[in-house]
Amino acid sequence: MDVAMMYEEVTLLGLALWLGLPAWIANSMPVIFGGGRPIDNGRVLSDGKRLFGDNKTIRGFIAGVVLGTLTSWALNMGAPYVREFMTEYVIVTPDMDAILGITVLGGFLLSFGTLIGDLLGSFLKRRVDLRGGAPALMLDRLGFIIMALIFLAPLLTPAPQYVAVLILFTLAIHWVSNVAGYLLKLKKTPW
Repeated sequence: MDVAMMYEEVTLLGLALWLGLPAWIANSMPVIFGGGRPIDNGRVLSDGKRLFGDNKTIRGFIAGVVLGTLTSWALNMGAPYVREFMTEYVIVTPDMDAILGITVLGGFLLSFGTLIGDLLGSFLKRRVDLRGGAPALMLDRLGFIIMALIFLAPLLTPAPQYVAVLILFTLAIHWVSNVAGYLLKLKKTPW
């Protein structure tokens, strides 16, 4: 393998991780910091089912948005150093530079979109009679990241290769983090 090609592949992987980190942090924080009052306040719709369920709490939502946004702030602080390092090995394209320079507003949009996507997934699961915590592969593993990217789109639309790698990483990281959460007794199910 050509060394330049290897650097480009490593850069693609690294920038996909960089882009996904605020969303992944936002998605995982409600498991750690959640609890308390449910977002839906116990509200039942006309179909007789809860709006979101007990697992979607105000505290978890706020923790996810705040910590995901803080993650983007930390990334933004480190971006100049990473950019300088990258220029030694690859030609930094405008698309790479845009991902690297994701702003705090971008991190907020990713984080907020992540948790809206999670709520939407929970809402849809209730409508099709899936109980809280029941697995729904596409909703649980990809719904939040797709919604995060939709919320980010007015500010930044990453190139398709970054989105593809981000989705693959999300599938893998989601599985590993759920199993770890289950083994650490932070979650009731390993999915």
